[in-house]
Amino acid sequence: MQVFSACVGLWTATLLFFSPALAEEAPTTETLYPSSLIALSSDSHFSQYAFLVDKTARTLRVYQVHDKTIDLIEEHPADIGKNTGDKERANDARTPVGIYFLMTKKTQPEIPFSLYGSRAFTTDYPNIFDQRVAKSGSGIWLHAVPDNVPLTRGSRGCVVVRNNVIQHLEKYIRLGQTPLVITEKAEYVTKADYLDYQKKYLDFFEQWRLAWEKSEADQYIQFYDPTFRNSEMNYKQWYRHKKKLKDLYSFIKVELGPPIILRNKDQVVIRTLQNYQSDLHHDFGEKTLHAHFSPEVGFHIIREDWVPVDPPNVTLASPEPPATGHN
Repeated sequence: MQVFSACVGLWTATLLFFSPALAEEAPTTETLYPSSLIALSSDSHFSQYAFLVDKTARTLRVYQVHDKTIDLIEEHPADIGKNTGDKERANDARTPVGIYFLMTKKTQPEIPFSLYGSRAFTTDYPNIFDQRVAKSGSGIWLHAVPDNVPLTRGSRGCVVVRNNVIQHLEKYIRLGQTPLVITEKAEYVTKADYLDYQKKYLDFFEQWRLAWEKSEADQYIQFYDPTFRNSEMNYKQWYRHKKKLKDLYSFIKVELGPPIILRNKDQVVIRTLQNYQSDLHHDFGEKTLHAHFSPEVGFHIIREDWVPVDPPNVTLASPEPPATGHN
């Protein structure tokens, strides 16, 4: 397993005011990159693919991780909710805009073929961001329809593709891991801007890791929003917990794998594998960060979750340093 832990450039003010020039139209070649898919992980634990839905263009695009960038694999027509705008409540027939993951698979006889085609994949709507603004509703799926049903009729909020397409897309789906990023209108940047944008997010990611590993609680807590809450602690409790660990442990070492970084407007989701070691504790698992970004304040983490996974059967090792710059 490849692990990201090399020290990179400082988290600077250039990130706070970075605003790449966005293409007015969807790209016609692979020289432009979606700004929503900042990074896909090369680690085999994660999905190597991501689905990007453009509600305005009514398309679903499939991207695959490729070295430090991503490749556009294919594009398919898609149907969306019959009403325009972001989903806010149950039965509003709107497709949500956000960062979601495909969670479970449904087939006949659990779902009727006449409504959902041969298979459907559920999402985690409402996600952490949705819950914080009290969005309601459920049952936002990626599913199909029979060939005699037009893709222009408008769904009840789901993303819908042709039956042969959903069968084809299944090979790209890893349940719980494959992202379905839904945008109102996808934005694209040049490769140079994409790599610059990506580096700035990775710099933040590394500065957060270093503050944690060095047990610099006052610096570390600056990466967190005052509204932060995980399954057990709020912001103040989290801060006290980290200060306590500094006194308890004589050292902390944190290794993080190549992350998935996804963005929707000011919302950011980061997933990574984490190898945590101290003189009194050792664990290995998947870390998920939900954060907000704004030009005024930069990144503030609003939630952090960790789940254990079986460690790889190899010794974790850091890759070569870049040329540039629940514990």
